Amino acid sequence: MTRSSYFFFVGVLILLLQSCSGAIGENADATSYFLSDKYSIQEKIKTMLQDENLDAFGYSEEEKQWLRDFYAKRKFSPLWVNDSCLTARGIELQKSIGHSLWFGIPENRIKNPAFKSDIFVRDEILLTANASFMVRDLDSGFMLLTEKKYSQRSFAPQDKMHKLLKKNLPLDSVFLQRGPLDSNYRFFASHLYNFCKSTPLDEATFKVKPLKEDSLNSFNDTRMALVSKGFLPENEKDSLKIVEALKIFQAQNGLKSDGKTGKYTAIALNESTYNKVLRAALNLEKLRVKLKDPEKFIRINLPEYRLRYYAHDSLKSVHNIVIGKTENQTPELTSKIRNIVVFPFWKVPYSIASKEILPDLKRNSGYLEKHNYKLYRNNTEIDAHQINWKRIKENTFPYTVIQQPGPSNSLGIIKFEFFNDFSVYVHDTPSKSLFSTDVRSYSHGCMRCQNPVDLGKMMLDYDSLGKKRNDLTGDSLDSLLLLKENYVIRLKDQVPIFIEYATVTADVDRIIFWLDIYKRDEEYLNFLKN
Repeated sequence: MTRSSYFFFVGVLILLLQSCSGAIGENADATSYFLSDKYSIQEKIKTMLQDENLDAFGYSEEEKQWLRDFYAKRKFSPLWVNDSCLTARGIELQKSIGHSLWFGIPENRIKNPAFKSDIFVRDEILLTANASFMVRDLDSGFMLLTEKKYSQRSFAPQDKMHKLLKKNLPLDSVFLQRGPLDSNYRFFASHLYNFCKSTPLDEATFKVKPLKEDSLNSFNDTRMALVSKGFLPENEKDSLKIVEALKIFQAQNGLKSDGKTGKYTAIALNESTYNKVLRAALNLEKLRVKLKDPEKFIRINLPEYRLRYYAHDSLKSVHNIVIGKTENQTPELTSKIRNIVVFPFWKVPYSIASKEILPDLKRNSGYLEKHNYKLYRNNTEIDAHQINWKRIKENTFPYTVIQQPGPSNSLGIIKFEFFNDFSVYVHDTPSKSLFSTDVRSYSHGCMRCQNPVDLGKMMLDYDSLGKKRNDLTGDSLDSLLLLKENYVIRLKDQVPIFIEYATVTADVDRIIFWLDIYKRDEEYLNFLKN
């Protein structure tokens, strides 16, 4: 509370007390009243809950009535204070609210942080209100994600608050137990809390460069960043220990643990730990408001470069993927996989045909034939050798290019189709080596899948609608692949696919901070910080 707000509050309180015909005399000083031994703590709380006093806190009419009803049920007995100070429980709550970010609630979400003052019943009200706001946010979320802004604050239901406060548990545990029962959320919340409790939340940013650019300075900058983030003692100079600390840091950030300061390790080192924890708060919030999962589905997390297939509440298959480059970003979307296509054709998008294939054709008209493409105009096949390619311009490219099925096809030997407005899908690729890299952002927007045949077989073995199973099974897919011909398998039960963007995730063992490869978190973080 600012100095001016404090005097406004006291002024309002004095006017109120002077106007009362009760125990306080006409000229009584408000502070003296609340410090006086003449009045019980219950009387003081009841006075503090009068309308004029609560106005100083900025509470709405609904919030003021909630507080009055809450304390009336307690017969105005305090939870956090006595006549002369905050109790041990009050100090504990003040600390819990003070590190709200440990639970994934940004500090600026707390409108009136509790403060120490001589008027302890004021702290009583603030602490109860903030505890209720915290519980409500933890259970139901604090953001309108699509609108990228905070939701309106509100108190938790009174019966829930009364029940919670009866529990003789550490208050951090009370807050930590709030939120969805989903195991992913529970792992995430627990790991985030433990991370914040044990790690200095430094706000320092660095300018670490990849080691090859400036070896001596880069190594020293790496050491300084690791010290700031709590991975090294301040005076540690042993190069072997620095490398080992870097490996641990890399694992925590979803990077290859090679102990080398490469391009992406430098990016991760340059981000402050505080910023990473804010990203964790954002992604924990996404789990709070996530809809219930269907019986079968595929979930892709772009910053993690991973696809997971679930059936009957069980994880059945995990696949590394390659996603779009920063200039060809893979979108977030929800759809349903309806077809599995064996030996697919690839209709080359106009942007790729005009910008990437056309320059090759200008150099060599046999380029299409060499790469198993065919050229069409108005559905009529055209001989590429009969065209003067030097006269064709990028913005007037009049042809359709289709790559024929085969192992060298850019989609590989299998594709998974789903409706979307971006013309993207999941598919195989002839470029298998990319799956061994840690940051796999190389495609034009589609998602290349490692071991996609295994995914297709798994989906077919679980494909049924009611009691009707798909006539084709995983073994049938093997047989179709041997034919090396284009074939479309229609799924009986279309599989929901969720393409998401979560830069922080957790499993049973740990929390991982992935790179914000597309910088999509930045707009959210701007208001989480301010």
